[in-house]
Amino acid sequence: MKKTRKDRFQDFILTIIRPLVHIWMFFDAKTKVNKGEGVNFKTKEPYIMLANHTFLFDVVHVPLRFKVASYVVASQTLFTHQPTKFLFTNIAHIIPKSKGKSDLRTARGLIGAIKRGYPILIFPEGNTTFYGTTKYIEESTMKLIKKLKVDVITCNVKGGYLSKPRWATGKRKNRRIQLNYELTIKKEKLKEMSIPEIHDTIHEALYNNDYDYQREHMIKHPGKHLAEGLENVIYICPRCEAINSIETKGNNFKCSHCNTPGYIDKYGFLHGFKFDNLLDWDNFQRPYKEELEKTTIESSGFLDYLRFEDDARIHVGPVKLVYKDGKFHFTGTINEIIDLKDISNPIVTLRRDLSFDYGKRHLIIKLDRFGASLLRVAQDKY
Repeated sequence: MKKTRKDRFQDFILTIIRPLVHIWMFFDAKTKVNKGEGVNFKTKEPYIMLANHTFLFDVVHVPLRFKVASYVVASQTLFTHQPTKFLFTNIAHIIPKSKGKSDLRTARGLIGAIKRGYPILIFPEGNTTFYGTTKYIEESTMKLIKKLKVDVITCNVKGGYLSKPRWATGKRKNRRIQLNYELTIKKEKLKEMSIPEIHDTIHEALYNNDYDYQREHMIKHPGKHLAEGLENVIYICPRCEAINSIETKGNNFKCSHCNTPGYIDKYGFLHGFKFDNLLDWDNFQRPYKEELEKTTIESSGFLDYLRFEDDARIHVGPVKLVYKDGKFHFTGTINEIIDLKDISNPIVTLRRDLSFDYGKRHLIIKLDRFGASLLRVAQDKY
Protein backbone atom coordinates (compact mmCIF):
# COMPACT_ATOMS: atom_id res chain seq x y z
CA MET A 1 0.00 0.00 0.00
CA LYS A 2 1.39 3.40 -1.01
CA LYS A 3 1.74 6.40 1.27
CA THR A 4 -0.99 8.99 0.95
CA ARG A 5 -0.45 12.60 -0.04
CA LYS A 6 -1.11 13.56 3.59
CA ASP A 7 1.53 11.05 4.74
CA ARG A 8 4.16 12.58 2.47
CA PHE A 9 3.27 16.13 3.49
CA GLN A 10 3.49 15.26 7.20
CA ASP A 11 6.80 13.44 6.64
CA PHE A 12 8.18 16.59 5.03
CA ILE A 13 7.03 18.87 7.85
CA LEU A 14 8.25 16.49 10.57
CA THR A 15 11.68 16.33 8.94
CA ILE A 16 11.92 20.12 8.96
CA ILE A 17 10.85 20.57 12.59
CA ARG A 18 12.76 17.56 14.01
CA PRO A 19 15.82 19.67 15.09
CA LEU A 20 13.49 22.04 16.96
CA VAL A 21 11.80 19.11 18.71
CA HIS A 22 15.22 17.79 19.77
CA ILE A 23 16.02 21.18 21.32
CA TRP A 24 12.62 21.29 23.05
CA MET A 25 13.10 17.80 24.54
CA PHE A 26 16.67 18.66 25.59
CA PHE A 27 15.28 21.39 27.83
CA ASP A 28 12.33 19.25 28.95
CA ALA A 29 14.47 16.51 30.52
CA LYS A 30 18.02 15.19 30.50
CA THR A 31 17.88 11.81 28.82
CA LYS A 32 19.98 8.63 29.07
CA VAL A 33 19.42 6.14 26.25
CA ASN A 34 20.16 2.40 26.39
CA LYS A 35 19.80 0.58 23.06
CA GLY A 36 19.50 -3.20 23.20
CA GLU A 37 20.78 -5.67 20.62
CA GLY A 38 18.69 -5.71 17.46
CA VAL A 39 17.31 -2.18 17.86
CA ASN A 40 18.17 0.00 14.86
CA PHE A 41 17.20 3.66 15.11
CA LYS A 42 17.69 4.06 11.34
CA THR A 43 15.51 1.14 10.26
CA LYS A 44 13.01 1.72 7.48
CA GLU A 45 11.08 -1.47 8.18
CA PRO A 46 7.71 -1.18 9.95
CA TYR A 47 7.53 -2.33 13.57
CA ILE A 48 5.33 -1.86 16.59
CA MET A 49 6.84 -0.10 19.59
CA LEU A 50 5.28 -0.27 23.06
CA ALA A 51 6.23 1.94 26.00
CA ASN A 52 5.12 2.45 29.57
CA HIS A 53 3.48 5.84 30.15
CA THR A 54 5.27 7.71 32.96
CA PHE A 55 4.71 11.38 32.12
CA LEU A 56 3.13 13.60 29.51
CA PHE A 57 6.07 14.14 27.14
CA ASP A 58 7.35 10.58 26.95
CA VAL A 59 5.12 10.41 23.85
CA VAL A 60 7.68 12.77 22.26
CA HIS A 61 10.88 11.46 23.85
CA VAL A 62 10.32 7.76 23.06
CA PRO A 63 10.00 7.89 19.21
CA LEU A 64 12.38 10.81 18.67
CA ARG A 65 15.50 8.60 18.34
CA PHE A 66 14.12 6.79 15.29
CA LYS A 67 14.67 8.17 11.79
CA VAL A 68 11.20 7.26 10.50
CA ALA A 69 8.41 9.03 12.36
CA SER A 70 5.92 6.67 14.00
CA TYR A 71 2.17 6.76 13.93
CA VAL A 72 1.22 7.30 17.58
CA VAL A 73 -2.05 6.45 19.32
CA ALA A 74 -3.49 9.38 21.31
CA SER A 75 -6.70 10.09 23.18
CA GLN A 76 -9.52 11.37 21.01
CA THR A 77 -10.26 14.03 23.63
CA LEU A 78 -7.01 15.77 22.63
CA PHE A 79 -8.44 16.31 19.15
CA THR A 80 -11.04 18.64 20.67
CA HIS A 81 -8.39 21.08 21.99
CA GLN A 82 -6.51 23.75 20.09
CA PRO A 83 -3.63 23.86 19.29
CA THR A 84 -3.33 20.07 19.72
CA LYS A 85 -6.23 19.55 17.31
CA PHE A 86 -4.34 21.37 14.53
CA LEU A 87 -1.06 19.63 15.41
CA PHE A 88 -2.55 16.13 15.53
CA THR A 89 -4.68 16.58 12.43
CA ASN A 90 -2.21 18.33 10.13
CA ILE A 91 1.37 17.82 11.36
CA ALA A 92 2.00 14.72 13.45
CA HIS A 93 1.22 11.10 12.62
CA ILE A 94 -1.55 10.54 15.17
CA ILE A 95 -4.33 7.94 15.35
CA PRO A 96 -7.21 8.77 17.74
CA LYS A 97 -8.30 6.32 20.44
CA SER A 98 -11.37 6.52 22.64
CA LYS A 99 -10.06 6.00 26.16
CA GLY A 100 -11.53 3.27 28.26
CA LYS A 101 -13.03 1.22 25.41
CA SER A 102 -11.96 -0.76 22.38
CA ASP A 103 -11.95 1.12 19.09
CA LEU A 104 -12.09 -0.68 15.74
CA ARG A 105 -11.28 2.58 13.96
CA THR A 106 -7.99 2.76 15.88
CA ALA A 107 -7.10 -0.81 14.95
CA ARG A 108 -7.83 -0.14 11.27
CA GLY A 109 -5.68 2.99 11.39
CA LEU A 110 -2.74 1.10 12.91
CA ILE A 111 -3.00 -1.75 10.42
CA GLY A 112 -3.13 0.75 7.57
CA ALA A 113 -0.03 2.57 8.86
CA ILE A 114 1.94 -0.70 8.98
CA LYS A 115 0.83 -1.60 5.43
CA ARG A 116 2.06 1.82 4.23
CA GLY A 117 5.49 1.07 5.76
CA TYR A 118 5.27 3.11 8.96
CA PRO A 119 6.21 2.04 12.48
CA ILE A 120 3.52 2.51 15.14
CA LEU A 121 3.83 3.51 18.79
CA ILE A 122 1.35 2.48 21.47
CA PHE A 123 1.31 3.18 25.19
CA PRO A 124 -0.73 0.09 26.09
CA GLU A 125 -1.66 1.28 29.60
CA GLY A 126 -3.78 3.87 27.83
CA ASN A 127 -3.07 6.46 30.50
CA THR A 128 -0.15 8.12 32.27
CA THR A 129 0.58 6.54 35.65
CA PHE A 130 -0.79 8.39 38.68
CA TYR A 131 1.10 6.29 41.24
CA GLY A 132 4.47 5.54 39.66
CA THR A 133 4.24 2.00 38.31
CA THR A 134 3.12 0.15 35.19
CA LYS A 135 -0.47 -1.00 35.58
CA TYR A 136 -3.26 -2.49 33.48
CA ILE A 137 -2.42 -3.31 29.85
CA GLU A 138 -5.25 -3.71 27.35
CA GLU A 139 -5.58 -7.27 26.00
CA SER A 140 -6.70 -5.86 22.65
CA THR A 141 -3.14 -4.57 22.15
CA MET A 142 -1.79 -8.12 22.39
CA LYS A 143 -4.29 -9.33 19.77
CA LEU A 144 -3.21 -6.50 17.49
CA ILE A 145 0.46 -7.48 17.90
CA LYS A 146 -0.37 -11.04 16.90
CA LYS A 147 -2.22 -9.82 13.81
CA LEU A 148 0.41 -7.32 12.62
CA LYS A 149 3.27 -9.87 12.41
CA VAL A 150 6.08 -7.30 12.71
CA ASP A 151 8.96 -6.90 15.18
CA VAL A 152 7.96 -5.70 18.63
CA ILE A 153 10.25 -3.12 20.23
CA THR A 154 9.69 -2.00 23.81
CA CYS A 155 10.87 1.15 25.52
CA ASN A 156 10.92 1.02 29.30
CA VAL A 157 10.85 4.61 30.55
CA LYS A 158 12.35 5.17 33.99
CA GLY A 159 12.53 8.34 36.07
CA GLY A 160 9.80 10.23 34.25
CA TYR A 161 7.14 9.88 36.93
CA LEU A 162 9.07 11.57 39.75
CA SER A 163 10.53 14.13 37.35
CA LYS A 164 7.05 15.29 36.39
CA PRO A 165 4.26 13.54 38.40
CA ARG A 166 0.95 13.54 36.61
CA TRP A 167 -0.94 14.73 39.69
CA ALA A 168 1.43 17.57 40.58
CA THR A 169 0.53 21.22 40.08
CA GLY A 170 4.02 22.37 41.07
CA LYS A 171 7.09 22.02 38.84
CA ARG A 172 10.20 19.97 39.60
CA LYS A 173 13.74 20.93 38.68
CA ASN A 174 16.45 18.58 37.39
CA ARG A 175 14.11 16.39 35.35
CA ARG A 176 15.85 13.20 34.18
CA ILE A 177 14.66 10.11 32.33
CA GLN A 178 16.16 6.85 31.14
CA LEU A 179 14.95 5.20 27.93
CA ASN A 180 15.67 1.48 27.57
CA TYR A 181 14.96 0.13 24.07
CA GLU A 182 14.79 -3.63 23.43
CA LEU A 183 13.83 -5.84 20.51
CA THR A 184 11.47 -7.84 22.71
CA ILE A 185 9.73 -10.12 20.20
CA LYS A 186 11.00 -10.85 16.70
CA LYS A 187 8.29 -11.19 14.10
CA GLU A 188 9.29 -14.80 13.38
CA LYS A 189 8.63 -15.74 17.01
CA LEU A 190 5.16 -14.19 17.09
CA LYS A 191 3.72 -17.07 15.07
CA GLU A 192 4.34 -19.57 17.86
CA MET A 193 3.27 -17.34 20.77
CA SER A 194 -0.20 -17.31 22.32
CA ILE A 195 -1.97 -14.10 23.36
CA PRO A 196 -1.26 -14.76 27.09
CA GLU A 197 2.42 -15.40 26.29
CA ILE A 198 2.65 -12.13 24.36
CA HIS A 199 0.95 -10.32 27.25
CA ASP A 200 3.33 -11.73 29.86
CA THR A 201 6.37 -10.95 27.72
CA ILE A 202 5.27 -7.36 27.10
CA HIS A 203 4.26 -6.76 30.71
CA GLU A 204 7.63 -7.99 31.95
CA ALA A 205 9.46 -5.78 29.43
CA LEU A 206 7.47 -2.67 30.32
CA TYR A 207 7.09 -3.07 34.07
CA ASN A 208 8.63 -0.20 35.99
CA ASN A 209 8.36 1.06 39.55
CA ASP A 210 9.75 4.58 39.60
CA TYR A 211 10.07 4.55 43.38
CA ASP A 212 12.36 1.50 43.18
CA TYR A 213 14.34 3.25 40.46
CA GLN A 214 14.60 6.35 42.63
CA ARG A 215 15.77 4.41 45.71
CA GLU A 216 18.64 3.14 43.58
CA HIS A 217 19.59 6.45 41.95
CA MET A 218 18.33 9.11 44.44
CA ILE A 219 18.00 11.91 41.88
CA LYS A 220 17.11 15.29 43.36
CA HIS A 221 13.95 16.97 42.03
CA PRO A 222 13.68 20.16 44.11
CA GLY A 223 10.72 22.53 44.02
CA LYS A 224 8.64 24.87 46.14
CA HIS A 225 5.23 23.23 45.63
CA LEU A 226 6.08 19.52 45.64
CA ALA A 227 2.99 18.38 47.61
CA GLU A 228 0.32 20.39 45.80
CA GLY A 229 -2.05 18.15 43.90
CA LEU A 230 -1.76 15.16 46.25
CA GLU A 231 -5.42 15.60 47.27
CA ASN A 232 -6.35 14.46 43.76
CA VAL A 233 -4.77 11.00 44.13
CA ILE A 234 -4.86 10.04 47.83
CA TYR A 235 -8.19 10.01 49.61
CA ILE A 236 -7.88 7.79 52.70
CA CYS A 237 -5.77 8.89 55.68
CA PRO A 238 -3.75 5.89 56.90
CA ARG A 239 -3.69 7.29 60.43
CA CYS A 240 -7.40 7.92 61.08
CA GLU A 241 -9.01 6.51 57.91
CA ALA A 242 -10.82 9.78 57.17
CA ILE A 243 -11.95 10.22 53.55
CA ASN A 244 -10.79 13.12 51.34
CA SER A 245 -9.16 14.84 54.31
CA ILE A 246 -5.74 15.55 52.76
CA GLU A 247 -4.82 19.24 52.39
CA THR A 248 -1.68 20.52 50.67
CA LYS A 249 0.40 23.69 50.60
CA GLY A 250 3.90 24.08 49.23
CA ASN A 251 5.92 20.97 50.06
CA ASN A 252 3.68 20.10 53.00
CA PHE A 253 0.43 18.19 53.43
CA LYS A 254 -1.73 17.13 56.35
CA CYS A 255 -4.90 15.31 57.31
CA SER A 256 -7.51 17.88 58.32
CA HIS A 257 -9.28 15.27 60.47
CA CYS A 258 -6.47 14.00 62.72
CA ASN A 259 -4.04 16.89 62.00
CA THR A 260 -1.19 14.53 61.12
CA PRO A 261 1.44 16.58 59.23
CA GLY A 262 3.61 15.38 56.36
CA TYR A 263 5.88 16.62 53.60
CA ILE A 264 7.51 15.55 50.33
CA ASP A 265 11.29 15.70 50.14
CA LYS A 266 13.40 16.67 47.12
CA TYR A 267 13.69 13.00 46.15
CA GLY A 268 9.91 12.57 45.88
CA PHE A 269 9.40 10.51 49.04
CA LEU A 270 6.65 11.16 51.60
CA HIS A 271 7.29 11.74 55.29
CA GLY A 272 5.03 11.86 58.35
CA PHE A 273 2.64 9.07 57.39
CA LYS A 274 2.80 5.27 57.22
CA PHE A 275 3.81 5.22 53.56
CA ASP A 276 6.77 6.96 51.93
CA ASN A 277 5.41 6.54 48.40
CA LEU A 278 2.07 6.86 46.58
CA LEU A 279 2.06 3.33 45.19
CA ASP A 280 1.89 1.77 48.66
CA TRP A 281 -0.60 4.44 49.75
CA ASP A 282 -2.87 3.61 46.83
CA ASN A 283 -2.65 -0.13 47.50
CA PHE A 284 -3.79 0.70 51.04
CA GLN A 285 -6.73 2.90 50.00
CA ARG A 286 -8.17 0.77 47.17
CA PRO A 287 -9.97 -1.72 49.50
CA TYR A 288 -11.99 1.23 50.93
CA LYS A 289 -14.32 1.21 47.91
CA GLU A 290 -17.43 0.47 49.99
CA GLU A 291 -16.66 3.27 52.48
CA LEU A 292 -16.00 5.64 49.60
CA GLU A 293 -19.34 4.80 47.98
CA LYS A 294 -21.18 5.61 51.22
CA THR A 295 -19.64 9.07 51.62
CA THR A 296 -20.33 12.40 49.92
CA ILE A 297 -17.70 13.84 47.58
CA GLU A 298 -17.86 17.43 46.34
CA SER A 299 -15.82 19.37 43.81
CA SER A 300 -16.27 22.46 41.70
CA GLY A 301 -15.24 22.27 38.06
CA PHE A 302 -15.90 23.30 34.48
CA LEU A 303 -18.13 21.18 32.25
CA ASP A 304 -17.78 20.58 28.52
CA TYR A 305 -19.62 18.31 26.12
CA LEU A 306 -17.48 16.53 23.54
CA ARG A 307 -18.83 15.77 20.08
CA PHE A 308 -16.53 13.22 18.49
CA GLU A 309 -18.26 13.22 15.10
CA ASP A 310 -16.53 16.51 14.29
CA ASP A 311 -14.11 16.75 17.26
CA ALA A 312 -16.01 19.69 18.71
CA ARG A 313 -15.82 20.79 22.34
CA ILE A 314 -18.93 22.60 23.54
CA HIS A 315 -18.36 24.74 26.62
CA VAL A 316 -21.18 24.41 29.15
CA GLY A 317 -19.78 26.34 32.10
CA PRO A 318 -18.86 26.14 35.79
CA VAL A 319 -20.59 23.44 37.82
CA LYS A 320 -20.58 21.87 41.24
CA LEU A 321 -20.34 18.09 41.15
CA VAL A 322 -21.53 16.16 44.20
CA TYR A 323 -21.37 12.38 44.46
CA LYS A 324 -23.95 10.90 46.84
CA ASP A 325 -25.83 7.59 47.05
CA GLY A 326 -24.53 6.25 43.76
CA LYS A 327 -25.37 9.37 41.76
CA PHE A 328 -23.61 12.43 40.36
CA HIS A 329 -25.52 15.63 41.23
CA PHE A 330 -24.71 18.60 38.96
CA THR A 331 -25.66 22.15 39.92
CA GLY A 332 -24.66 25.50 38.45
CA THR A 333 -24.73 25.90 34.68
CA ILE A 334 -26.74 22.67 34.53
CA ASN A 335 -28.94 21.03 37.14
CA GLU A 336 -29.05 17.30 36.61
CA ILE A 337 -28.79 14.02 38.52
CA ILE A 338 -27.00 11.14 36.80
CA ASP A 339 -27.14 7.60 38.17
CA LEU A 340 -23.71 5.95 37.91
CA LYS A 341 -25.43 2.80 36.67
CA ASP A 342 -26.31 4.71 33.49
CA ILE A 343 -22.80 5.93 32.59
CA SER A 344 -20.04 4.12 30.71
CA ASN A 345 -16.30 4.47 30.13
CA PRO A 346 -15.53 6.74 33.11
CA ILE A 347 -11.88 7.82 33.11
CA VAL A 348 -9.63 10.67 34.22
CA THR A 349 -7.51 12.26 31.49
CA LEU A 350 -4.66 14.75 31.85
CA ARG A 351 -4.39 15.75 35.52
CA ARG A 352 -7.99 15.76 36.75
CA ASP A 353 -10.41 15.79 33.82
CA LEU A 354 -13.19 13.32 34.62
CA SER A 355 -15.05 12.12 31.53
CA PHE A 356 -17.76 9.57 30.82
CA ASP A 357 -20.50 8.66 28.35
CA TYR A 358 -24.12 9.24 29.36
CA GLY A 359 -26.74 8.43 26.77
CA LYS A 360 -25.65 10.13 23.56
CA ARG A 361 -23.55 12.70 25.41
CA HIS A 362 -19.88 12.61 26.34
CA LEU A 363 -19.24 14.79 29.40
CA ILE A 364 -15.84 16.01 30.58
CA ILE A 365 -15.46 17.94 33.84
CA LYS A 366 -12.20 19.68 34.72
CA LEU A 367 -12.29 19.08 38.47
CA ASP A 368 -10.71 21.30 41.09
CA ARG A 369 -10.06 18.37 43.45
CA PHE A 370 -10.74 14.74 44.38
CA GLY A 371 -10.28 13.30 40.90
CA ALA A 372 -9.19 9.83 42.09
CA SER A 373 -12.02 9.33 44.58
CA LEU A 374 -14.66 10.48 42.09
CA LEU A 375 -13.25 8.10 39.49
CA ARG A 376 -13.09 5.20 41.94
CA VAL A 377 -16.79 5.42 42.86
CA ALA A 378 -17.63 5.22 39.15
CA GLN A 379 -15.55 2.19 38.12
CA ASP A 380 -13.20 -0.59 39.28
CA LYS A 381 -10.71 -0.71 36.42
CA TYR A 382 -8.35 2.18 37.15
